[in-house]
Amino acid sequence: MNRLFIPFLIGILLFTIDANAQLSFFRNSAITVLKSNGDTLKNPWAGGFNSTQFSEIDLDLDGINDLISFDRTGNRLTTFINNGQANTVSYTHAPQYIQNFPKMTDWVLLRDYNCDGKMDIYTGFSGGIRIYKNTSAGSLSFSLQDSLLSSNYQPDSTPNFIPLFVSNADLPAIDDIDGDGDLDILTFSAAGSYVEYHKNLSIENNSTCDSLSYELRNRCWGFFKENFSNNSVTLYDTCSFNNNNPERGAQHAGSTLFTLDVDANNSKELVLGDAAFNNLTLLYNSDFSPNLDASNITGQDSIFPANNLSTSAADLYVFPAGFYFDVNNDNVKDLIVATNFGGSCKNKENIWFYENNNATNNPVFSFTTNAFLQEGMIEVGEGAYPTFFDYNADGLLDIVIGNYGVFDTSSSTNYISSLWLYENIGTAINPSFQLIDMDYASISTINLDIAGSQPAVRLTPTFGDIDGDGDEDMLIGDFWGYLHYFENTAGAGNPANFVLNQPQYQGIDVGLFSSPQLIDLNKDLLLDLVIGKRDGFFSYYENIGTSSIPNFSLITSTLGNVHTKRFNEFNGNSMPFVYDDAGVYKMLAGATNGYIYQFGNIDGNLTGTFSLDSSFQNIQDGSSTSVTLADINNDTYLDLLIGNYSGGVAYYQGDFSTSTNLSAPQDLSEIAIYPNPTENSITITLGNKDLFDATIELIDLLGKTIHIQKVEKNNIIINLEELPQGVYLLKFSNSNGSEVKKIIKK
Repeated sequence: MNRLFIPFLIGILLFTIDANAQLSFFRNSAITVLKSNGDTLKNPWAGGFNSTQFSEIDLDLDGINDLISFDRTGNRLTTFINNGQANTVSYTHAPQYIQNFPKMTDWVLLRDYNCDGKMDIYTGFSGGIRIYKNTSAGSLSFSLQDSLLSSNYQPDSTPNFIPLFVSNADLPAIDDIDGDGDLDILTFSAAGSYVEYHKNLSIENNSTCDSLSYELRNRCWGFFKENFSNNSVTLYDTCSFNNNNPERGAQHAGSTLFTLDVDANNSKELVLGDAAFNNLTLLYNSDFSPNLDASNITGQDSIFPANNLSTSAADLYVFPAGFYFDVNNDNVKDLIVATNFGGSCKNKENIWFYENNNATNNPVFSFTTNAFLQEGMIEVGEGAYPTFFDYNADGLLDIVIGNYGVFDTSSSTNYISSLWLYENIGTAINPSFQLIDMDYASISTINLDIAGSQPAVRLTPTFGDIDGDGDEDMLIGDFWGYLHYFENTAGAGNPANFVLNQPQYQGIDVGLFSSPQLIDLNKDLLLDLVIGKRDGFFSYYENIGTSSIPNFSLITSTLGNVHTKRFNEFNGNSMPFVYDDAGVYKMLAGATNGYIYQFGNIDGNLTGTFSLDSSFQNIQDGSSTSVTLADINNDTYLDLLIGNYSGGVAYYQGDFSTSTNLSAPQDLSEIAIYPNPTENSITITLGNKDLFDATIELIDLLGKTIHIQKVEKNNIIINLEELPQGVYLLKFSNSNGSEVKKIIKK
């Protein structure tokens, strides 16, 4: 796509911006998005779920527990406000609270360790646990309490305090196991066959729960041993290893744990999920004794939470995890089951909600949905690569989202990759979108992976008039580093009709993860190609052909001598978007680490070194981010879409920030355009404008230059008859600067 930046000069608003002004964005969740059936998405811009963990916490300090989700994919935090309506699931995306949390990795569970009524943070760190205390007073805040939690691993001899082990792949159970009022921890040992019980001695030592004093009380809690052939356990295990020495055995693969009382006997049952299996196994604890340290697992149920077949068993293909809290505001804890795996697992309809129709300590579960919160989001599976494109030529910008794929074991690649089309059904100033097609142009059925004779995965689209016939064609990048050319055969002004013209277009191969953008990079009025790739660098292919018969020639594989890979990262996964900032090219790029990179010093320097801002406006919205810009609300500010690897999209509305006040309004009355709105042509009168080195440009809302000409007289006529209906910008430029006015084509 020839997606040049819409000029920032606010001719429409009758003022200009001070030279110190910078484009800025604020996250906006207000733009409406509809499902294909017309239902409104509750939280369309919340950003998708892949491998997600859930905890409750009072975010806005109103006394009602809200919700956070933490996605292992990119260590991505999402926050939701609970509207508090009784017997109702009523969560609203509230991203403003994310900034109040510290950086967290691997896993996150919120628990109130000090009994002050505020949820604290337990999170993974270096194979152990890091704890942040909730210090909220007036607003949400946390402080580091323990950088790496230790436990006494030799309570019966000379104390040996070492970090309490929790595998980075695991989820521990953090609960009051022994019923004394403080939080204990159950976690698999390093070898992984047995569950360790780490008792919290806070009550015993201090008569309060306001401390973190742990010791290993049982290396074989429940007297069971995990089986590696299936998600079951061997009951009444002898635990024959010496209780003062760690076990020896196979390396632990990964497990999830959570506890609850299912039979109202005051002892905690344990629910086990495993990295290699699709089910949850409930382990019944029959220990009724006052001292629950040892516990005794006497039975198991491999179809939990089916409740003797009264509801569906959990079935998430691989590595499920359970989360137990009150979801629907009825003061009874419910069950959420989600996958805990980082890849090659269900990535859509993978958050199962079971409503508890009985009591917290004697639950009866009823399956409600397999897409908890997801059903209210833009959710395209794994990876989201959005771009703007007016697919039906109505003058409104629509959204096309490529993806890595929706996980599907029936596919030879385990993924079905496609393009998702969201039509703009709003207006030029009030956009709204509706899902029209989950497989736009039927890409998922075409064997673009020629070597594998199968459809390609990881599809990243870009649009531009490749063949010079006046309509926008499509190039798609793929996992293997190729591009595929789809010709638009509809003709200018008609809804697009894409036909595969050439797979592996012009033999271009950038290695892996090709992410193309069609852009006139050298400003010779021919579309060039900038391509991001897995190594984090950018390839530049110059069009040395013509506007109708392009010939893309590799100029450099390290454009600007910049990349998006940090020193400790395996890949950079660069996703470029070049735009025109008031006549000067800049580039934004997504990356594996989720930060948005901004590059400058581009014009006249295509063989030199670009400038770099590696954390543009501190925006970070998951991993493997993809960015695109366009003015979708006709305020002359670019708006930003960010796709992430969780399969969702965030919308950031454009604005200007400046260190000084706006300059005084400039009189643009010298420039007159009539008729406006128009059906055919416009006449432009320039009054006494200085015409030295002056040009007139007509630009669409994607920033594409539709028409450009030198100005040699003060009256100009431009024919618009062949242009589709919509809003355009007219940019007048001379040696003194630029001014912009709006044109409406009826």
